[in-house]
Amino acid sequence: MKHPLTEQEARQLLKNDATIRSLAVPKGTIVTPSALDFLKANGIALNFTKEDNGMAKTEYIGPDGEKLDSKPEGLTHLYGNRLIEKNNPMIAFRGKLDSLCAMILEAQLFGAEAGNKTFVNDMQEILEFSRSLISAEYRRIPMGEFHLLGLSAKDLRERSHHPEKFFGHKHLLMHHSMGALCLRLNLLRTAVRETELAAVAALRNSADSTNNTYEDVVKALNRLSSLFYILIYKYLPANYSPIGNAGI
Repeated sequence: MKHPLTEQEARQLLKNDATIRSLAVPKGTIVTPSALDFLKANGIALNFTKEDNGMAKTEYIGPDGEKLDSKPEGLTHLYGNRLIEKNNPMIAFRGKLDSLCAMILEAQLFGAEAGNKTFVNDMQEILEFSRSLISAEYRRIPMGEFHLLGLSAKDLRERSHHPEKFFGHKHLLMHHSMGALCLRLNLLRTAVRETELAAVAALRNSADSTNNTYEDVVKALNRLSSLFYILIYKYLPANYSPIGNAGI
């Protein structure tokens, strides 16, 4: 029985070599969920190997199920040693999700520079949630029920559809007078919608489309866009007077 790869061991490997981008382990090795999360979060591909005359050799599985001894430049990792074309919808979706996390981090910096600790904390929770989507998709596990800033998926939908009931404003027309944080939240809202569309495209074109993980991720992204929308109301300037009432 092969020794399992743990998160502690994965962390030590990265500590020994910060430039590592792929990790080869013997075929059949058990990788613990936390180790898999850590590798994924740090952009480290996991490759399973076979023995060839006593030497470890990476065995890849190509887009059509073919076995490859090396990774072609035109292919990239889907899961473990499974390779696909770089223009595959799943890779496009992962790129969008990665960009979204980067934008959330930048928004968090804006909040810090503005001295708004509450905004910074809100962005941190949202960032951690967005990163959990990366893990859920890669591990192909259901998201399950979730809360964001204390709100359930149902709460988020209700507030985004009826802002006047909860925030005293009808649907607002975005305007520069709302301030930098609100405009950044609106930008994040649009970025999430683009990510959601990429997730839907990946779901429709993926061989694993029957896996509920993808439906969970799409729903989570839909509610995340609702959250960014209602946060605009939370961070409106004091005594803000709406410019118009057209929906955004």
